[in-house]
Amino acid sequence: MTRIYFDDPEDSTDLSKALQAEGYGVKTVREAFAGEDDSEDHAWVLEVDGSDDRITEMVDVYGGWLQGDARLPAEPLPLPGEPKRLKDR
Repeated sequence: MTRIYFDDPEDSTDLSKALQAEGYGVKTVREAFAGEDDSEDHAWVLEVDGSDDRITEMVDVYGGWLQGDARLPAEPLPLPGEPKRLKDR
């Protein structure tokens, strides 16, 4: 079984439909991470029957992540050039 995590429920629904169209069995659950008290912060998790390269490719397309995935994103996140000032001093 493969567990795929999402922050956005729409992304998880889109991938779930795509995986089901390709014949995979998929179940959607909510999972809290350590320290999360608010149920709105719980991750959306797809539990997929099976594990193969096709699932991994689709995870990358739909913006999910696999637990323990050490691969870096295709592009690094943009960083600010200098600190932002919150108050004028």
